[in-house]
Amino acid sequence: MKTITRYILGKFARIFGLCLVTVTTIYLVVDFFEKLRKFLKYDADLSLIFTFFGYRIPEIIYLLAPLVALMASILTVGGLNRTKEITAMRSCGMSFFQIGLPFFGFGCLVSVLGFILASEVIPVTNRQADYIQTVLIQNKPEHLSLEENRIWLRLGTDALIEIQSVQDDGLQLDGIRMYQLNQPFYLRTIVEGHHARFFQDRWVMEKVVTRRLAAGQPAHMDTISQQVLPLPLMPEDFRNWLAQSPELMTLVQLREYIQRLAHDGHSLDRYLTNYWSRIAYAVVPLVMTLLGIAVSFQGSGVRGVGVAKGLGQTLAIGFLFWAAHSVGVVLGQNGAIPPLIGSWIATLMFLMVGSNIFLKLK
Repeated sequence: MKTITRYILGKFARIFGLCLVTVTTIYLVVDFFEKLRKFLKYDADLSLIFTFFGYRIPEIIYLLAPLVALMASILTVGGLNRTKEITAMRSCGMSFFQIGLPFFGFGCLVSVLGFILASEVIPVTNRQADYIQTVLIQNKPEHLSLEENRIWLRLGTDALIEIQSVQDDGLQLDGIRMYQLNQPFYLRTIVEGHHARFFQDRWVMEKVVTRRLAAGQPAHMDTISQQVLPLPLMPEDFRNWLAQSPELMTLVQLREYIQRLAHDGHSLDRYLTNYWSRIAYAVVPLVMTLLGIAVSFQGSGVRGVGVAKGLGQTLAIGFLFWAAHSVGVVLGQNGAIPPLIGSWIATLMFLMVGSNIFLKLK
């Protein structure tokens, strides 16, 4: 590696690290005070609160990485402009592409790490953060989990509930089976319900079949039309779970789940959009690095980019990208456009803008 390449790479990496720590800290502080009152309402221990935010850090870094890459590239090139180093490199015969290679290499590294975070790490840490918030802080039943096409919920130490599916509005649960256990973990009763509806602040099962089991005796079965389901979760909890469930799966799990949904004939728009948007968003740090140095190189030899101007450019470009990306994702989730297009449209659009500006540099 050439000395000049190591110099540019080191300078960019230092500024990127400083920007990442600063922006992440600001985000955490704001998020901390926003959620603190809600957590204190449940008399949450500070150690649990800090652990919750610790598990949130990978996702925060993943979300902020494009903005940080854009900011770091603008500030790095701006600093090189102020000291006339860009002019000196150009005078020595270096092209803009040669100067930009260290930026591109570092941007590729950030994108690869972002993909690893999105595909494997973030779903695991999100599940842990959700468990801390739901179970340990809010004292709700243990977090819902998805296995095959079923939802499992644990109630205390002596009951498990299996739910085949949940309606989109969260007001009806279908295919319910509750297992009641004796110590040490002997099955005592199985209660099956065709469905349960939320009515007058409680869940009511319909078409209920109860099987009572005893050692050495045949099962005793009772059938009734209705029975209250001792489930403390509200419809909002199920709606929140349905909205967040794709983020709690790794990319491999999400792909397998999409295949099962396709086999059963369900709508795939929301899950396919989430799948492709994770991959597309991981590429954004490289795209923002390209766009940042392209915009900054336009001012080389004229004047440097100050911190205030660099932050202004970063916020403006970042806002435009986030708006375009959010609109594309929403349209993809609602089926207005194909999920693949909705997920990639903002990334490809800014890639074309950055490439066009960079290729026109003289």
